[in-house]
Amino acid sequence: MDIDLGLDGNVALVTGSATGLGHACAEAFSRQGARVALAAPNLDDLAYASDRLHALGEGEIFGLEVDVRDPEHVAALVERTVEQYGGIDHLVTGPRPLEAVGALDVSDEDWFRGFDRLFMSAVWAMRETRDELGASEYGSVVNVTNPTIPALAEELSVATAFGRAVQGITETQARTLAPAVRVNAVVPGPHETEDLEGMLVEEVRAGRFEDPAEAWAATLQGNPYDEPGDPLDLGKLVTFLVSEHASFINGATVPVDGGGGL
Repeated sequence: MDIDLGLDGNVALVTGSATGLGHACAEAFSRQGARVALAAPNLDDLAYASDRLHALGEGEIFGLEVDVRDPEHVAALVERTVEQYGGIDHLVTGPRPLEAVGALDVSDEDWFRGFDRLFMSAVWAMRETRDELGASEYGSVVNVTNPTIPALAEELSVATAFGRAVQGITETQARTLAPAVRVNAVVPGPHETEDLEGMLVEEVRAGRFEDPAEAWAATLQGNPYDEPGDPLDLGKLVTFLVSEHASFINGATVPVDGGGGL
C-alpha cells in the first residue's frame, strides 16, 4: 500500500512519460490520485501508456503527442493541460531515451539535437509552466536527468553532459522561483527500463558485449547492488519531493543510483 502523500486531485505534467523513468513517475502520481498529463513523441506509445495508467492508477489521465525539441510544442502542451485540468501544480521533466555514442564521435548536428532534447526541453517546460506553478498552492518542479552509469560514461557522453547542465539550471531556478515554487533534480543510476534494455541490446549487436547478461554485468560494475533499480521506486521518490512532506527541500540534486554513481 502506498503512503498517502496528499496529492489527490493535484495536477502533474510529466514529459517523456510514455516509457521508462518518465512513465514510472507518471504512474506514481496516478497511484496517488493525481490528475496526470502525459507527453511523448510517439502516439502509439502514448496510447499504451494512457491505457496502462487508467488500469493501474486512481487519477485522471490526459495525453498529448509532443516533440519536446520544439518550444511551440511545449507551449501547446502546457496550454492544453491547463485547458484540461484548470492549472498545473507539479512539473516533472522526464529523461529522453538513451543514445550510445562516444563524445568525439557525435556529430555537431547531434550535439545540438541533444541540447534541445535533453536540456532546452527542461528550460522551455519550466518557462511555460512558471505562472501556473506560481499560482498553485503546491507549485514544484522535479527534473529527472538521464541516467549516470560509470561503465557507460563514454557512450552516454551527450546525456551526461546535458544532465549536468540540467542540474545547474535546477539550482539557479530553485533560488529564483522560491518560495512560491520549489525546484529539485533526481539523478538516476541504472534502472530496469525499456530504454536502457534497448540500449544494451544495441551494444551487444555492436559487438561490445557477448550477450545481454554480460552487458548488464558491465552496467552494474562498481555498484554495490547486483540488480538495477525499480523505476517505480524512483517515481515514488519524485512524488515525495513534490509533496508537502518535502516542503523545505529546494535546489537539491538527489542521486538514485544504489551508491554506484559517478
